Amino acid sequence: MAISVDSRFEWKLTQPGRWERDIDEAEEFYASLAKAYEGTGRVFFAMTGFISFSVTVEPGTHFLDTEKRVEQALKNAWIRLRFDHPTIASRVQYDPVQERYKKTYQTFTDSASQRQWLEDTFCVVTERMSGLDWCNSDPPVPALPTLFLVKAPASKDQTFRADLVLRSHHDIIDGMGTLLLFNNFFSIAADAYEQTNYKLPQFGEEWSSLSPPLRVAAGIPASLSAEHEKQMQGILKHNAALKEGIQIASPPFQRQNSLPGKHQRVAVTLSENKTAVLLEKCRNLGLSITHAYHAAIALAVRDLQERKENERMVRYVSYCLVNERHHCKPPYSTSAHPASVYHSGSGPCLAVDLVVPGLRSSKATTTDGESFLPIAQHIRDYYLEIRGNREYIKLVPSFWAMSIFPYPGPDTPAIPARNETPSVSISSMGVIDKVIRHNYGSFSVDDPWVTGEELGTGLGVFLDTWKGRLTLSAAYNDSWHGKEEALDVLNRCNDIVFRGLGI
Repeated sequence: MAISVDSRFEWKLTQPGRWERDIDEAEEFYASLAKAYEGTGRVFFAMTGFISFSVTVEPGTHFLDTEKRVEQALKNAWIRLRFDHPTIASRVQYDPVQERYKKTYQTFTDSASQRQWLEDTFCVVTERMSGLDWCNSDPPVPALPTLFLVKAPASKDQTFRADLVLRSHHDIIDGMGTLLLFNNFFSIAADAYEQTNYKLPQFGEEWSSLSPPLRVAAGIPASLSAEHEKQMQGILKHNAALKEGIQIASPPFQRQNSLPGKHQRVAVTLSENKTAVLLEKCRNLGLSITHAYHAAIALAVRDLQERKENERMVRYVSYCLVNERHHCKPPYSTSAHPASVYHSGSGPCLAVDLVVPGLRSSKATTTDGESFLPIAQHIRDYYLEIRGNREYIKLVPSFWAMSIFPYPGPDTPAIPARNETPSVSISSMGVIDKVIRHNYGSFSVDDPWVTGEELGTGLGVFLDTWKGRLTLSAAYNDSWHGKEEALDVLNRCNDIVFRGLGI
């Protein structure tokens, strides 16, 4: 039976050079969230994609000449990338006439418009500094996805070093898409660097490569079947029941502040040896590293709870993020469509019940295998149930729809009240080496990562491995959490995992 997909999601020419389509629930969630927090002057969950790179200055070549050559190659690659993946030059806007959000793409009308787009969306940070410091300095989120080139301070060796940062609204691209985009970008940049007269593409028909929403890419029916509607209602009841009659375990935060400040990121990286030992131990126990660290997060949140007179039960409630590209039809399942929102948040909540000892209890909250492994196995079963359910993808739009903010009107709305019971989530990016190579021609790349701009009271933990080393990072807002506090959570998680696994 043919799957009925709403024709509103097809890209249509609405005026010369302008293409539009409706957005699906995943894209609308991020668009509505950005609108709801517009009054902060920041963009909730704006994507930051980061990657360091270096190019060796050839003997007899001046450093500044190499720097100019690299910069030109990157600009040429950015233009070519737009041709290959035009959705990276799209944006989401609200159409007051049709009363719905639209994703729009404007093709170039002439060479001047191409130069203007390049000038607007490829920006060189004038101050030579660390890319991470720049990312933590409250950088802008332009209307269109934008690359920022952050050049490192000059070094004594003959090597040009810099960081490349992508800033984009999350309704255009997600974390895995950002990593795929970097891979495609540096593949092009390597060719552009070697060619004296790099031939740029001729724009005009590139719109045919615009990406559809997840609904189309994964062939999700336009409406739920009666059976799936019943499942959806059961999930809603399940989630509501999890939060009744028990204290929800939340990380403490600075309650004197009511409005969000700057998004920040900190990270802790393990050695290759420790990472290898950890991987082997997890494999032997039938766990993934994600299962182990999600269990550690639950226990770390437990350990951060205030001790009271008597011991009490608390419940850690969270979810998992799922890359849905494997559910998409080719070519949407491939790196041909990186500028897309092809992921989901699990519908059914994850719940872990934990005991917080009383003040006078001799029971320590330190973790060993006896207490850690059952939690890790419970979390593993939760992940496997979601990933193993082939019908799950049909419910994904409904999961997103549950959290969409209604459009408040053209004026900037009041900033939503802070979340008094935040959680600590985890997003696992996996083995990044499977997506991004270490070398692209003359370019050596390092330390790729992504994060979503955190304006809430919770903590977003990210997990990945690169060059055999595991990195655990945290995104947080400096109105509610400090750097040392965030690092403490990461270090607690590492300690809990190693103790719990008996390493």
